[in-house]
Amino acid sequence: MRRPRSAAVVAVALVVAGPAAAAAGTGTDPSSSPSSGASTPDPALVEEAAEHLAADRERIEGTEITDAMRAAAVVDLAADDATHLLRADDSTFPLSPDDATTTLESTVEEEGDTVTTLTSDLLFAFGSAELTGPARTAVAELAAQIPDGAEVGVDGHTDSIGSAADNDELSERRAKAVASVLRDERDDLSFTVRGHGEDDPVAENEVDGADNPAGRALNRRVEVTYPTS
Repeated sequence: MRRPRSAAVVAVALVVAGPAAAAAGTGTDPSSSPSSGASTPDPALVEEAAEHLAADRERIEGTEITDAMRAAAVVDLAADDATHLLRADDSTFPLSPDDATTTLESTVEEEGDTVTTLTSDLLFAFGSAELTGPARTAVAELAAQIPDGAEVGVDGHTDSIGSAADNDELSERRAKAVASVLRDERDDLSFTVRGHGEDDPVAENEVDGADNPAGRALNRRVEVTYPTS
């Protein structure tokens, strides 16, 4: 790439004139610089270099930055270059305990009974009592574990968010949804279905007056109780 003429002249002037030319370009007295062995600068060349420097400085300071110049200096980020099309197939997966931060179910034995606790967050959407497709499959698989002719208790629970009345209703509707799937799979079973709302937590909804999301997640559940075979 070729240099502008002014830059070339300045470079030549500095090489030829040495320290004196540099001093002239900065306005200092060349007589104050060491001069042992230095050749006498060409006054005309030094003067021309100084004129070009002054002209360049004036041109730069007087340049107006236009919108066209700004547009030429930036890269236009197109939406097609910066975004990824979000598809449901890319962001969802079938309901599976292995994919969740909490397990779909946990089972314990209590005084001759088996209690299977189903995590509501993996069964229902927020505030909903309608089982998702994969959740219905998971509940149907649970039915096969229940002994023949058993009396089954289905108890719904919520956390403490919302009014007590709303939580009572939601917990009961969720318990009925689970019992309905079990009944469809096993007509030999009998059911007692109850909603407890927020009245029977298994963890603290708050800790030291602050919200406890992990505890509330444990409280949102449906418990299925049946005799241990």
